[in-house]
Amino acid sequence: MKGNREFFEELYRSEYDNIKRYVRRMVTDGNGIEDIVQETFVKCYTYRKHLKDPEKFEPWLYQIMTRTSWRILKKNRREQPAEEIRDEYEPDQDSAPLESVLRTEEREQLWDAVQGLEIRQRTAVVLYYYNQMSTKEIAKAMGCLEGTVKSRLHTARKNLKDRVNAREK
Repeated sequence: MKGNREFFEELYRSEYDNIKRYVRRMVTDGNGIEDIVQETFVKCYTYRKHLKDPEKFEPWLYQIMTRTSWRILKKNRREQPAEEIRDEYEPDQDSAPLESVLRTEEREQLWDAVQGLEIRQRTAVVLYYYNQMSTKEIAKAMGCLEGTVKSRLHTARKNLKDRVNAREK
């Protein structure tokens, strides 16, 4: 908060991969990912004095990142096809190859359905399920009420269920 560049560089190195992973899940335009990540850290450094409670740094950083992503998406007004994003989890070594293929296919179908959600629903889903944030933390990051987050998650789950069921038919 006092502008210590060495500390900020350490913070940048420690948070960079998490921020980039989140942005990659939110933004389907692969070319804009690096711009959003960089702008997020620039804003973090520029507005560091606005952070009143250092204990709440992570939700504050996610709020900057979320709003930066939304602003750039709105500015571009169109989303390009998502690059393939696969879970970082390795398949179980003991499981049968067919089961592994089926699980991978299910994850890919679900991810495709998530990419089709409206941006605010997608943000809530990514933060909740992929980043394991609480609804309270998500509300802070998205700048809305916790009830709104719960509503968006509920609607997103319904939409995902409908999309997956439609594909199966």
